[in-house]
Amino acid sequence: MWFLLRTLLAISPSPRRGGNSETLLQEFCRAAEEKGWTIDLVRVNSLNFKPCQACDACAKDGICILKDDMQDIYPKFIESHALVIASPVTFASLNAQLKMFIDRFQCWWNAKYTLQKPFIPEDAKHPGFFICVGALQNKAYCENALQIIKVYFHNINHKLLGSLSLRGYDAKGEIAGDPAALQQAYQAGKDFIAQIDSN
Repeated sequence: MWFLLRTLLAISPSPRRGGNSETLLQEFCRAAEEKGWTIDLVRVNSLNFKPCQACDACAKDGICILKDDMQDIYPKFIESHALVIASPVTFASLNAQLKMFIDRFQCWWNAKYTLQKPFIPEDAKHPGFFICVGALQNKAYCENALQIIKVYFHNINHKLLGSLSLRGYDAKGEIAGDPAALQQAYQAGKDFIAQIDSN
């Protein structure tokens, strides 16, 4: 009997290994693993890459001319079957590592809009999910981060199926002591996979 091997690309931009956003990401991914998914974890802070240079060279062919670790990342987005990003909130937005990572997808923007040749076809959008966690309790604290993610997902032809925002956690690993928060992330992962499986 043949089984379809499916890969969940998990992006962790936090500089703190075992921090709050990565802990939530692990719980989310645990639910996917229980359903037989393979997890491909990318720690953005461990990558060696430059920010977008706005040279617009990618407008010619959709290929970024910077030869760094991002060249190994782009194929992962094409080859994976779903995407989850978990980010800490910094100054009411995505942290610097993730924003720099996103900006390097300018080549994908050009491939889609300038060249009309997106790397992922419009009718084959990959499902995605976003997790953010921050220190402040203000309900609007994660809204800016979510808006950036919505634009990013749209530009790279991923469909945002849901998001989870948790607030009030600051110290590294603090959220690991909150079973309710961990359960929320795990349940979000279960619901995300179930939604994919039902389509």
